[in-house]
Amino acid sequence: MPKIQLLSEDLINKIAAGEVIERPASVVKELMENSLDAKATSIIIEIENYGKDLISVRDNGEGMDETDARNSMVRHATSKIKDVQDLFSIHTLGFRGEALASIAAVSTMSITTKQQGRMEGFQITMEAGRIIQEGIIGAEEGTTIQIKNLFFNTPARKKFLKTDSVELRHIIDVIQRYALINHQVSFRLLHQGNELINSPSMADLRSKVASIYGIKAAKEMLGVQYDHEGIRIYGLVGKPSQSRNDKSQQAIFVNKRWIKNEDISTAVYDAYHSLLFVNTHPLLVLGLELDPARIDVNVHPTKSEIKIEQKEAVVNAVFTAIKEALQSHNLTPTVEMEEQLTFGTPRRTLPKTGIKYAFDSSAQAVFTVNESSSGSEYASAEEVSIAPEQGFPEDIPATVAFPALKILGQVHKTFFVAETAGGVFFIDQHAAHERLLFETLKRQFAGKKIARQALLFPKVLECTLEEIQILRQYAEEIAALGVEIEDFGGASQVVKAVPAVLGRSSVEEVMAGIFARFGEPGSGRGGVRAEEVLSDMACKAAIRAGQSLSPKEAQALLDEMQRAEVFSHCPHGRPVAKSFTPHEIKKWFYRG
Repeated sequence: MPKIQLLSEDLINKIAAGEVIERPASVVKELMENSLDAKATSIIIEIENYGKDLISVRDNGEGMDETDARNSMVRHATSKIKDVQDLFSIHTLGFRGEALASIAAVSTMSITTKQQGRMEGFQITMEAGRIIQEGIIGAEEGTTIQIKNLFFNTPARKKFLKTDSVELRHIIDVIQRYALINHQVSFRLLHQGNELINSPSMADLRSKVASIYGIKAAKEMLGVQYDHEGIRIYGLVGKPSQSRNDKSQQAIFVNKRWIKNEDISTAVYDAYHSLLFVNTHPLLVLGLELDPARIDVNVHPTKSEIKIEQKEAVVNAVFTAIKEALQSHNLTPTVEMEEQLTFGTPRRTLPKTGIKYAFDSSAQAVFTVNESSSGSEYASAEEVSIAPEQGFPEDIPATVAFPALKILGQVHKTFFVAETAGGVFFIDQHAAHERLLFETLKRQFAGKKIARQALLFPKVLECTLEEIQILRQYAEEIAALGVEIEDFGGASQVVKAVPAVLGRSSVEEVMAGIFARFGEPGSGRGGVRAEEVLSDMACKAAIRAGQSLSPKEAQALLDEMQRAEVFSHCPHGRPVAKSFTPHEIKKWFYRG
């Protein structure tokens, strides 16, 4: 008797449902995508018992006639594509014709639909993939699809659903993400009759983000615009100060399809490099518009993964777009010093020239001094442009004079305090020194002039195949970092010199850090990986927290800050300094 048999249609549908429909959120996603393809401007989702008892999606889209409503339940029946060529130029969110048939196979599903201009609607109901009722019915224009008793005939799938709160979170996530990128569409979610999401139609993306993530977050986010050689990128990205401990507020879309792509995500983090605190993640809503003929969305059953033909070009475009957005906003405030002042000297308004960046006087800020003072207890001061870190509109500077600094002392062997005519600065000695070292090392790296320390006794290391591949692939970058290493035969490598700033570290520790950074998965940018090594080098070589500093040493560090371009955060994202105005201090003591 033959062992290979044809499967029944019922079993085929259940297998397909297992690929496409993982959980209630998968149903919501597929039905919302159908609504968006139908040009709906209003989508209302209702669920009961976290989607296990009922999922209802109602829209005001184009609707269907009787024939299309029946065909929509059939596997691989679709209005989205007609031939093989269409498969390579997909302009819609759905295209396989699998979703409704897969959902119907594991639930009781009814479709009520009515086309614009028609007097009557049509309703069809299926249970476990079989039609149990159909006929003419009065209905509103658009389509309503109700799913009841999801997974009633596949108890194994129902058994492996997560907790109710987790399943509800997944439903909320998928609705929020499609609401973000479709700002002209209103979305509502009701659970047990209680409204959980109400995101009305908005005129622009920022307003839509405000309705989902809140007004404060939306105001602070930075606009992203990029259009070059057929790649258009738009959206909003959060400032480093808005970073989160998880990725729950990240959404990346390609042609308005919510996707997950490691290469694009890595480009985002590379653009933020050294601005984010360790293990934190940026807030972002990023849309990419690419030629449909150059991407393949037919990769994963859930259509959440794509392949990009011009991957390198797209990755570089994302990196450039976000990097430019960060650089063009108030993230690296500078002050140009021209005259010397002593404490208490009245502020003098100077001509509004050379305004570079803006910052909030009560926010975290670090500044640059281009000329150091002499014979004064303070550094000199000049006008600096000040603008709110958040708020509409952006990039409108107001100007005030930035006062001189006077070191008062050290706190807990970690911070030193500087008094100004306009308040007090608390400066993290490790973060400040780390940033200074990082900027110096970056300049030296660019000029291939990082100081080396030759080893009196060269160190032989036994390397893995992966480590040897890293040494070959990034030989130029590793040499520019100040490491002199040669092949010693087989798996052996001999290290003859290491960066001078790491002279106190063991050779094994130095090379382990290099292998770890260059071996991280991602887009493979050697320069970005090298910067990560430089940030590690700066961190290890910088003044430590808990290290005592004399007033002279603290002042020397401040002087060095004034001579260099210092940013508001260390390379790992920690703030370098925070200022407090006299008004803020008085409020602490109820003197405001």
